[in-house]
Amino acid sequence: MRSDFRPSGARLRCGVALAVLALVPALARYACAQSDDAALKAAYVYNIAQFTSWPAAAPAARPLTVCVSGGHALGQSLRKLQGKPVSGRPLAVLEAGPGVQCDVAVLRGGGPRPAELGNGILAIVDEPKNGYAGAVALIEEDQHLRFDIDTAEAARAGLHFSSRLLRLARNVR
Repeated sequence: MRSDFRPSGARLRCGVALAVLALVPALARYACAQSDDAALKAAYVYNIAQFTSWPAAAPAARPLTVCVSGGHALGQSLRKLQGKPVSGRPLAVLEAGPGVQCDVAVLRGGGPRPAELGNGILAIVDEPKNGYAGAVALIEEDQHLRFDIDTAEAARAGLHFSSRLLRLARNVR
């Protein structure tokens, strides 16, 4: 006996809808995890800035500016910290671009050292797989967020880190 069972259009749509609904919790968990990771990394950036000393020439009257490249996952989480004090200066978050004056540059990993990184700019690199790792490298390891510090890179930028921050780092070079 031959079966010619073919689902009707309504049955097919219902099946597809059920499959999509089954995926929603997994997608929601993934989105929340991404959001939580970005919020945690933003908190690290903020706290690292708290324990960094900038050159005396840095104007205390203007905000401490964190620059992040457009589309970087940390941008939205960093913007939630806007206005919080860092060494008596309010935190400002801007999109990186030509002519934007940054105190902290949050960079994606994998590229060379940006030419525009000058004196007084703290480079924090998110997940430096290879290439330039900045003065601070944010690293996910064993489902934990850790950071490495390159004191030579910080000194090249005229920056100093608190000994308390250095003790918390995974590696200090």
